[in-house]
Amino acid sequence: MYHKNNDLVLLGEVLCTYEEYIPSSWTYVEDGNIKASITGRIKIDDDEKTISISSINPPSSLKVGDYVIGHITEVKQNKALVTIKMIKDNPREIVTGYKGFIHISKTNEDFVSSLHELFKIGDIVEAKVVNIYGSEYIDLSTSEEETGVIKAMCVNCRKFMKMDEKTHKLICECGKIDSRNISSNYGGI
Repeated sequence: MYHKNNDLVLLGEVLCTYEEYIPSSWTYVEDGNIKASITGRIKIDDDEKTISISSINPPSSLKVGDYVIGHITEVKQNKALVTIKMIKDNPREIVTGYKGFIHISKTNEDFVSSLHELFKIGDIVEAKVVNIYGSEYIDLSTSEEETGVIKAMCVNCRKFMKMDEKTHKLICECGKIDSRNISSNYGGI
């Protein structure tokens, strides 16, 4: 054990080995050591054999029902992978690197044969947190009107596209015309 209960520790600092305690709130395991994922005070529960960090000013963490902003990192036929960057309307940054996915059944109410029709890599999306299975597995939905793509990148030139208000198609200055699962908030964050 490198520290004792209530010690002040910094982000990334080694707390103990993985064999000594079970990691709990605001800790993670790396190379066989439990480390602090935030700056704060150590809390040790000897009965449960857990170690955690408490913070005076805790960073934002996700919960079901939150609206999040992120970018599409991969698109498959039935799901799109999202790197979550922030919780909407929350000034605090997210400490943990959350990864989410949007399943084809949670994109919109229209029939969709492939998510390649609705999302492209690099698109910035707003989505609702439906379920949390872990920091690498957040279930997201874009079925509400204000959720979906809020900024789309052209697949040809990688510039952000503008939406034609009449056709609801996306138009790039290079001439490419495309469509996406567009949010009612398209154009800004």
